[in-house]
Amino acid sequence: MTDGSRPAPTRRRALLFVLPAAAAFVAVVAVIALRARSNPETSTHPQSRPGASEWEITSDGDFEERTADALGSRWRLRAATRGTRSDTVKFLGLRRSQEIRVGEGTRISADLDWNYQPNASGLSAGLVLASAATSGNPLDAPVSLRVEYIGVPPGRKARMVVAVRESGNDRFLHTEGWPDSGREGRTIGLQRIGVVFGKGGSFKVLENGVEVYASAPNAISFDRAYLYFQMSSRSNYPPREVFFDNVSVIGGR
Repeated sequence: MTDGSRPAPTRRRALLFVLPAAAAFVAVVAVIALRARSNPETSTHPQSRPGASEWEITSDGDFEERTADALGSRWRLRAATRGTRSDTVKFLGLRRSQEIRVGEGTRISADLDWNYQPNASGLSAGLVLASAATSGNPLDAPVSLRVEYIGVPPGRKARMVVAVRESGNDRFLHTEGWPDSGREGRTIGLQRIGVVFGKGGSFKVLENGVEVYASAPNAISFDRAYLYFQMSSRSNYPPREVFFDNVSVIGGR
């Protein structure tokens, strides 16, 4: 979190992935709203609530307003960035505290509601599997896999990005043709995202039940990871919300 007392490094754009949460658990998750550049280290976290310790808020950057909460069965991430630093991207998410074993047969899926953004410019949302547990941006971890949607201005359109990070270096595997084609993006709404892991470090990404990307072997090197939902926003945008729901995590071997 920046407080204006020292420069903050420019953060990478990104995002992205899932939370296995039963309806009974969601009902006890407390609303956590952090406003006016509050410090995540001193903001109240509802550890006394049953089940709340299973999830942690993640945040990096300065915000006008930020909220991570549950509305019914859905997880909501909401961020406003008006009047914030223009040299950083702001990240807000939720991390499952329990580590996931990633191997052949592991399947992770969730619904992402893009929420009819009137202006999707500078916005991203998706899921991340990262090798490290952090309260900041999981995309800073040495190793990660992300599936996210990146907004294409000026309206609801977006494009999917699949990327892996190894030894601190990002490798983009699927961008829907960008930057050579697909610059106009496409209209999205309620998207069912699925990641299915195969043999030898391979994986597939599904969108609404249709395979959109299949990796070669050895695409990932990790066999354990932490799961995140995340959104990001550039500066000077009014409040924008995205939602996650119907989360499923099936372990492999």
